[in-house]
Amino acid sequence: MSERNVGGTQVEGRRAVLELLRARRRLVQEVWCQRRAVDEEIVQVAASVGVRVREVSESTFRERASSFQPQGVLAIAEPLRSRALDELVGADALLLVLDRIQDPQNLGAMLRSAAGAGVSGVILPERRGALVTPAVTKVASGAVEYLDFAVVAGIPNALAFLQKHGVWTVGLAAEADTVLAESNLLTEPLALVVGAEGDGLARLTRQRCDLLVKIPMAPSVASLNASAATAVALFTIAGARRGG
Repeated sequence: MSERNVGGTQVEGRRAVLELLRARRRLVQEVWCQRRAVDEEIVQVAASVGVRVREVSESTFRERASSFQPQGVLAIAEPLRSRALDELVGADALLLVLDRIQDPQNLGAMLRSAAGAGVSGVILPERRGALVTPAVTKVASGAVEYLDFAVVAGIPNALAFLQKHGVWTVGLAAEADTVLAESNLLTEPLALVVGAEGDGLARLTRQRCDLLVKIPMAPSVASLNASAATAVALFTIAGARRGG
């Protein structure tokens, strides 16, 4: 399980590259800066950790970059490591389980919220979901460097594993009866499970959750999009863990 691909080998965007260099959690092969747009702070930080900065033409940079507005800088690094699930469980576990999230923009925003809320691990499906692409690293703005990941063959089986190891599995569902903030599980070892954009949690994933919860909404708005709902939910849980 620890050998599965997470991605993250190409990191794009100024903040994302800076955090990659500062975190020093994985090997960085080189940094590319677009000529005429060389970032002196990135050059200095790269030099301090012994990473080569390569100045390239605008055309060469555009051929390599793949995210929207990469800000003239990208880095090539070893992939993010996929950990075994048993490395993520523990008495203080706060995990984010993403079930079939397809949009790299949404995934990047979710990972940024996860890092900000103190999530201890993110669980992604090996298939039928986005992994960490250059677009994800750009939107996440360096958050991927401070998160631990596990890529699993199937989300339902991963939830069963977590339950056996004392982690409560709580799924976000707009039609749930329980309001997230009113749950008594928020300070327990917990995995927040978020479903796909549009159709939410898959049937078997929904069945495997210990509890389904909702975020209360005004009558004029049916629901939040996946990344916004994830942010609200994670910071609600983080606030409860800090005592309100």
